[in-house]
Order: sequence, then structure tokens, then C-alpha cells
Amino acid sequence: MQQKIEYKKLITGYEFAPTSFILNSKAVMSYLKATEDSNRIYADDKIAPPMVIAALAMSAMSAQMELPPGTIHVSQELKFMNIAHIDETLTSYAEIINKTERGKFHMLTFGIDVQNQNKKTVISGETCFILPLS
Repeated sequence: MQQKIEYKKLITGYEFAPTSFILNSKAVMSYLKATEDSNRIYADDKIAPPMVIAALAMSAMSAQMELPPGTIHVSQELKFMNIAHIDETLTSYAEIINKTERGKFHMLTFGIDVQNQNKKTVISGETCFILPLS
């Protein structure tokens, strides 16, 4: 298992290790149940809801770093570029786009790019966190 990096050591341009995962039906069904989404298109066409992909990509990124108590997720902007299907293998890429200190806080902006096995982008975007200085 890869050692987690402390957020204080993250710098603009830092690239996280790419993380691959399979969009298995269990993860998709758990997501649909949690969100009470009963749209038949997901089961009938074996399509993964875009936000389950975003959640898995952010989970992969957060598994590589230590975030302190008091961290707040403040925004995200995602573009959904292509459909992903259940049982498809995706790879998540993430990097630090910006790190700034504002008073007693750090602001971290992450870039996220998720690609399918054909190297086509499925999701791209940014997410921002405020972290307390310690």
C-alpha cells in the first residue's frame, strides 16, 4: 500500500499516482440505492451514473493524502464527456492545480481527469478544499 502524503507537502503541480478501478455493478447499485435513483437506463443499458464515477475518482485521490480534521469541500466543477458502462475499467488522474494560504487556512484546488480503457476522457474537472493551518 502506498504511503499517504501529508497535505502540507502538496505543492502546485503535484501529480497523484494514477488509480484504476472497475465500475462494478455492486458499486453502481449501492450508489443508486443511496441516492434513491430508480432510472431504468442504468440497469437496462448497463450505464454508470456520472456521479458514481466522480465519487470513486475523489475517493481514489483522497486515499493518497492525509487531510486534517476541519477540512471543508467547498466546490467542484465537473464535465461529463463520455458514457461509462458497468464493468468498464477507468483510470483516475489527479493533480494539485493551485495551493494558496489565506489567513489561517490553505486552499487546495485539484484537477481530476478520468479516462476509460481506450484513453477517452469520461470526466474532467476541478474540486476545491479549505484546510485549516496547524
